[in-house]
Amino acid sequence: MHRFRKWSLVFCVAFGVIGVGISGCDLRTTPAPITVYSSTQQVSFPLPQGWTADEAIMQAGFHMQTFTGRSVDVPERPGIRAQILAGPMPDGAVDDVAARFRRELEIESEETYWLHGHEGRFWSFLSEDEEEASKLMLTNVDGRLYGLYVTGEARTLEAYGDAIAHMYGEFSLEQEKYFDVYEAPGGDIVIKHPRSWPRTHALAKAGESLFVGFRSSPLAVEKDGMTVHTTLEVTVNRVAPEVTVESFYAERAELLGDTYRLLKHQVMEDVGAISTLYAVETQLASHLERTVYFVNDEKSFIYKFNTRNRVYHAIEPWVDEIVRGFFSSDSAMETDE
Repeated sequence: MHRFRKWSLVFCVAFGVIGVGISGCDLRTTPAPITVYSSTQQVSFPLPQGWTADEAIMQAGFHMQTFTGRSVDVPERPGIRAQILAGPMPDGAVDDVAARFRRELEIESEETYWLHGHEGRFWSFLSEDEEEASKLMLTNVDGRLYGLYVTGEARTLEAYGDAIAHMYGEFSLEQEKYFDVYEAPGGDIVIKHPRSWPRTHALAKAGESLFVGFRSSPLAVEKDGMTVHTTLEVTVNRVAPEVTVESFYAERAELLGDTYRLLKHQVMEDVGAISTLYAVETQLASHLERTVYFVNDEKSFIYKFNTRNRVYHAIEPWVDEIVRGFFSSDSAMETDE
């Protein structure tokens, strides 16, 4: 028997998962789904508002996290569960693993599922009396098995049909090698970003300057219903040959006002960059600002993340992975002259 805990704003920071739960959410409305991120599994997927998170567990090398939604027939009780899982691929085929989830249910449909170019399988199961239904995705990615399992009352799964389809359609591996790629005009700069962080704006002059922004999908929701996002802004400019990352950072730091309080300063010696974390407080709001400074080939690079304090701490491993993508071997950091 699962124990269900409900929060008005849920941050499962201890287990590296960020999600939300709002009591009293009306299933007849369709508020924006919240992107759940798991640092242990390095995956994300959209979850309907109003669901709650159970404790994350590890079993036989598999990390598993379960989320629960209400029944459409009896709202006071759970009626649907979604479980994400990741771990070493067991012996045998994914069909053998699927049999453990199927139990006595009948296979309603089976089809191919693609996860970042890796071929997996997707099943729909239904009980003989049509009271219970399940959906299952399993994909072997280079010897690691990823899965998303949704099960519960058939009527509740039907009511959540669009949301469930969205879960499977947007399920993503949050590793830099699977990120989407933005290529600046001229092809001299490449920026990797999560699929759920689309580009919002871009101003560019090929070979000279670039200002481009990205915005995450909703990562949390406030009690007033407002969704919380994280933004990433990348600024690139030409600089004099003598400018170093140290001198560039020192110049930029001088421009920060009293509202900025330094929390962390890190020299990224392996890539020659500087990373900072500031708490920013104004009369209207407070947030955290993570900034990475880099200088290469007479260009200065500023990568700036902005988000709410609690959200940042829950997704910090995700931000770290995005930063790694800036400096990966297939990310262009210089212009071919």
